[in-house]
Order: sequence, then C-alpha cells, then structure tokens
Amino acid sequence: MRRCLITEEQLAALSPEHRDFYQRFCSFWAAPSGARVPEVIAPDATISFTGAGTFSGADYVNIMQGMLDANPGMIVTPLDCAGHGDRLYIAWQTEATIHGERRTYMGVDRFRLKDGRAIEEQVIFDSAVLAP
Repeated sequence: MRRCLITEEQLAALSPEHRDFYQRFCSFWAAPSGARVPEVIAPDATISFTGAGTFSGADYVNIMQGMLDANPGMIVTPLDCAGHGDRLYIAWQTEATIHGERRTYMGVDRFRLKDGRAIEEQVIFDSAVLAP
C-alpha cells in the first residue's frame, strides 16, 4: 500500500488547510485515477508539469489518466511537505516502469491553494528519467 511518510508531529505543524490538502493528496495517490483529479485540483488551475508543458486543471483529468495508463504499477509516495500562506510544497518519490525498466525518481510539487484545492501546481523533477 502506498503511504505518506511524514510524522504525526509534522502533520500537526501544518495549517488546517495544508493538513487537509496533504491528506487528500495522499488519498489520491493511494488509489490514483484521472477521475479523482478534481478532489485536489480546481478545473481552472494552471498546471506546469516538467516535460509535459502547461495545461488546465480540467485537462489534467485526461493527462493524469493517460500517464497512469502508460505507466501501470506507478507508485507515488509523498515523503515530506512544508507550507506557508497559500503555498504548499510536497516532496515525493515515484516508482514506475519506463521503457521496460523499473525506475525510481524524486520530485517536488509546489501548490497554491484556494478553497481547499490547488489553483496552481508546478510539478518539478528531472525529466531525463523519462528518456529511453
């Protein structure tokens, strides 16, 4: 089972909005699907994704599903997070089969939150891991 790795003390140090979002982010990655994207991302959000460009939260539904379909068995484990104001940063590790090889890589998502959902997300990682 996928899990979030921050401690209860770290979780308690987050603001209520950050804590709620982090827990929903973890829930999303415990059972990911494109259909679940709106649980954490607003449809009018701006998403900047390393290697995939910039798109809306509404478009992310299909992009996420395509990514999951192309990478069966993909596991994303949230490792750590920090927040300030309307910003939340979540560090994560991904394991996926890419070009027939199981690979592990790390990255960070920077979110800007409003009303409990992300209205901006920057997904940052070394996209060289996606190359053959």
